[in-house]
Amino acid sequence: MFERLRRRRVDGELSDAELHRAALAGSGEAMAALYRRHGGLVYRFTLQMSRNDTVAEEITQEVFLALLTQLDRFDSARGALSTWLCGIARRQLWKYLERNDAATAFDEDIAVELPSPDDGPAEVLLRREAVEAVRAGMDELPPALREVVILCALEEMSYEEAAQVLAVPVGTVRSRLHRAKARLAALLRGEMANTERKRR
Repeated sequence: MFERLRRRRVDGELSDAELHRAALAGSGEAMAALYRRHGGLVYRFTLQMSRNDTVAEEITQEVFLALLTQLDRFDSARGALSTWLCGIARRQLWKYLERNDAATAFDEDIAVELPSPDDGPAEVLLRREAVEAVRAGMDELPPALREVVILCALEEMSYEEAAQVLAVPVGTVRSRLHRAKARLAALLRGEMANTERKRR
């Protein structure tokens, strides 16, 4: 019970910088708190990019192993810990994709939206088609555009945070996001037109 209370205090009351200092001093509890706080973000980012849960799990483990072995490399004055960790995840992911010629297995069971009990069969079908169209559209995006959509739209990072993760200027993030949204919109319009034609 006391361990749970102490964990809640460490997780909720201490900032990333304080947890980082404690981890540097050798606190395993602080390191675990950092994992609980940021592990989900790293996992979601790599999962959305790779569409492979095994790859996402491995890269998340590698990122936190890197944090454990390179704690002194993080500088809180240069940015948030979450963006630094996503930057490591991105580099690990790109290494993985290069080693495997970007041939990543896609897991079709990821991010399936459950229907509402109030939805009728037509609404369920429309929602499923929309989810599939967005998924297909994301898969069609080049990785440089896809990662900006994931960071800014799905993970709700600011342009500045995404720029830190991607190691590019903020203007590049904005232009990539604009191009990605334009491509997705065009793909979705085409998909909707095809669906309409099939129904006639």
